[in-house]
Amino acid sequence: MEKVTGMIERKNITGFTLTELLVVISSIGLLLSVLLPALGSARQRANALVCMSNLRQLGLGWQLYAAENDDYAMATLESRTSTYWWGCRNSKGVDHEQGFLWPYLGSELLQNGVYECPSQPYGSYDLQHKPDGAPDDPKWVTSTYGYNGYYLSPAQSGWNAISHRPRQRTTTIKNPSELIVFADALLYWGGGRVTNTALLDPPYLLARNRRYWQRNNYPTTCFRHQNKTNIIFADGRAASTDIGDQQYTNEQNKIGSVGNSNAPHYVPDYKHWVQPRARR
Repeated sequence: MEKVTGMIERKNITGFTLTELLVVISSIGLLLSVLLPALGSARQRANALVCMSNLRQLGLGWQLYAAENDDYAMATLESRTSTYWWGCRNSKGVDHEQGFLWPYLGSELLQNGVYECPSQPYGSYDLQHKPDGAPDDPKWVTSTYGYNGYYLSPAQSGWNAISHRPRQRTTTIKNPSELIVFADALLYWGGGRVTNTALLDPPYLLARNRRYWQRNNYPTTCFRHQNKTNIIFADGRAASTDIGDQQYTNEQNKIGSVGNSNAPHYVPDYKHWVQPRARR
C-alpha cells in the first residue's frame, strides 16, 4: 500500500500555471534588457583592445622598416608599381606580400586580421581599392587603419601639392610622442556610404599653389570606439582619444580630426610648408 500511495502522490504533482510561466518569461526578458547593453559595451571594449593590439603591431613594423632603411619613414605608395604600404593591387586582388610592412608583420590582409579594426569589419564599408564594377570580395580588403604618409613621406603619399616636401627620418622627428603614425580611419564622400582608407588625412590640406592651408572637408580619422579613436604615435606609444570640442564632419560614422590644427598630431611643422608669393 505504501508504494501505491507514493505513486498516486506523484501523479498529483502539477506544473507551472500559464500565469506563472508568463511571470518567468517576463523576468527573463527584464534581465536580458538589463544585461544586453552591458554585454554590448563589453564587446565594444574588447574590440577596442584588439584594435589597439593591431596598431601596436603596425607601429612596430613601421619602426623595423625605418631601422632597415636608414631611418627613413615608410612611404604610403610607390606610384610606378602601384604598391602601397599594405600591398599591391593587381587584376586578381590585393597581393599583400608586396606591401612595405609585409616583411615585418607577415600578416595577411584578411578579415579579422591585423590590418582590420574589429569594430569596422568587412561588409560595413565600400572597398576603396576594388575596381569599378567588380563585385565585393574579401580579396580587395586593404586596411581600415590610416597611415600618416601626408607628413612622413609627402612625395610618396598620393598628394601632388606636397610632392616637394622631404621624406621624414624617424630619428629627427620632433616630439615623436605627439605625432600620429597610424589611427582608426574611414572616409565619407557623401551619399550615405563610407569607404575604407589607408591614408590618414590632416584637418587642413596644403593648397595646390602651396601658399596657404585650406580646410579638409573629408578628413579620415574615425572615432568608432565609443567616440574614441585608437592611435599609435611615432615613439611607439599607444593611446585612445576623443574628438574633444571639435565637430564630426560625419556624425553617423564618427569621422573627424584630433584637434583643430595640423600641429602637433598630423603635420607639426605645417607653417614651414607654405611657399611665399614670389616678388616681382
